[in-house]
Amino acid sequence: MRKPTNRATARAPRAMSLVQEVTSALAADPRFDYQTLPMQVVEHDGHVGLVGWVPELRQKKWIEQVVMDLVGPANLESCLVVGPPHQRPDDELVRAVQDSLMEDRSIDSTSIQVACVNGVVRLSGIVDTVLHRRLAAALPWWIPGVRGVVDALAVIYPEPENDELLVEAIQTVMEKDPLVDRTELLVLSHSGIVTLLGTVGGDDARSAAENDAWVVEGVRDVVNQIEVAPGGAHLGHIDAI
Repeated sequence: MRKPTNRATARAPRAMSLVQEVTSALAADPRFDYQTLPMQVVEHDGHVGLVGWVPELRQKKWIEQVVMDLVGPANLESCLVVGPPHQRPDDELVRAVQDSLMEDRSIDSTSIQVACVNGVVRLSGIVDTVLHRRLAAALPWWIPGVRGVVDALAVIYPEPENDELLVEAIQTVMEKDPLVDRTELLVLSHSGIVTLLGTVGGDDARSAAENDAWVVEGVRDVVNQIEVAPGGAHLGHIDAI
């Protein structure tokens, strides 16, 4: 009788390395041209790192979501930033963010500290609610030269994350955007996937509304179904449901 072997069963080798799998997934995504982006995918101890920069915030979010879907959120370490480097000095950006927070009367800016390194703004301190935290983290994105926002704000009265709070935050940001008439738009969210509906008068307003959604923390994707029509801002208001 043949004696049993103690040799462990060998695993089949991976067809591709983890980096190859990620880059293949990014290259196959039609929303951006991965090959032309000044970014790199690296691997360390089973974790995937993203380094470099992309022209738009939504591209950063798309890329990060593709990688998270592939390796899981816990295995992604993203250092992607938005926009080319050295657009504005860090101290100038700090002052601009501080002014923006002070001008917003719904936020107690005296409890927020602002720092900036290489165009990436870091917010620390305390705010009252999740809505205030999301709004504080959204405002810096409107300042030219800001390449990223790190939200280290603590919330005094935290609430469980849900789509209703996310929609409220997006609507609040839109109300502060002079390019967007929030009453013309309907904002829906399901598990962080936001859908925008309505009619606006131009492409600038349509793009601004989408950007307002992307700057809110917790948004996983934005489906922009806003239609553009001359005089769209006068076709009638949409009531939220």
